[in-house]
Amino acid sequence: MQFITFDEEGNCIGGNYMDYLIPTAWETPGFELHEVVTPCPHHPIGAKGVGECATVAGPAAFVNAVMDAVKHTGVRNIDMPLLPDRVHKALTEGVDVSGAPPVKVG
Repeated sequence: MQFITFDEEGNCIGGNYMDYLIPTAWETPGFELHEVVTPCPHHPIGAKGVGECATVAGPAAFVNAVMDAVKHTGVRNIDMPLLPDRVHKALTEGVDVSGAPPVKVG
């Protein structure tokens, strides 16, 4: 759902939380959190670096879950971002949705 759009003058259209779709509990499936603790053996207190590498698989897993849910319709691909209108188009028209969403002008 994350897609930043710009107008014809280069101004960010989704620059605030009123215009930028943030997934809520309504748009996302239920899930369970699990924690695996593996201390670093090379640091006195077991600390590791912090980064976002663990979030790389999240979007792909989300897309795969949606594709699994709609496979009975014959739709085989919906490119990211999985905006609601793109998923709706795929379901109602029974077509794959490829490429970036169109940029809205004006």
